[in-house]
Amino acid sequence: MRRTCQLAMVALALVAGVGAAQEPAGFKVIVNTANPLSSISAEDLSRLYLKKDLEWPNGTPVELIDLDPESPTREAFSMAVHGRKVASIKSYWQRKIFAGEAVPPQERSNQAEVIVMVSRSPAAVGYVTASAPIIDHVKVLEIRD
Repeated sequence: MRRTCQLAMVALALVAGVGAAQEPAGFKVIVNTANPLSSISAEDLSRLYLKKDLEWPNGTPVELIDLDPESPTREAFSMAVHGRKVASIKSYWQRKIFAGEAVPPQERSNQAEVIVMVSRSPAAVGYVTASAPIIDHVKVLEIRD
């Protein structure tokens, strides 16, 4: 019950306080606290998000969560992790879908949804604004160069 209330409060605060046009450009990568990693290289994170690698180093299948393509936070993530704009990543996924090779990560319309999903799944990874509050069962993953 306490966790449900906490998640609801975070979701309300994020939805009420942060609109898509007001998101800061910075981001942080989050994972469930059950994930043994404390850091990951930008290259390895990119390989996961492009589904070139499908598992965490311990062999657990990764569950990827992206923000809406219009999100400034997604643009910041895309540039920092992939070195490309969101439009370029969308083209990559269109080619993969057309070829029947893969589907893109699931998208969520706001960071509150990303935080809740990561808190519920030990295999999940997502990203949120740099100022987003962190709740129980979620931790920040350091990105190494």
